[in-house]
Amino acid sequence: MWSTFKSLADRLRQFDAYPKTLEDFQIKTFSGAAVTIVAGIIMTLLFLSELHDYLTPKIAEDLFVDTTRGSKLRINLDIIFPSIPCNMLSLDAMDLSGEQHVNIHHNIYKRKLDLEGRPIQDPVRQE
Repeated sequence: MWSTFKSLADRLRQFDAYPKTLEDFQIKTFSGAAVTIVAGIIMTLLFLSELHDYLTPKIAEDLFVDTTRGSKLRINLDIIFPSIPCNMLSLDAMDLSGEQHVNIHHNIYKRKLDLEGRPIQDPVRQE
């Protein structure tokens, strides 16, 4: 097993990006080896930490009310219903929370039209 590890280490040394120097010119020190090992451990820990952060989903469970909007939403409608009298028409609405508003008459204007769709009278505000 030790010989297999040595042969693997020898093969890895051949793939070095820097040119090889002769053994006579190399100075091997304990502090140099320690710095190399510590740097390798730090790089491995940083890589594993970043990999863990990348693979772990971020879940935010914050619920808040958006106070930047007004309490009312302005909606403009211009709808023509041929052959239906104005007194038969009403407007109902339901918001996202499920609250229903039946027979809304606030700022609703109705206008009678002839058979060709031309206005017969000015718009009348519904009361």
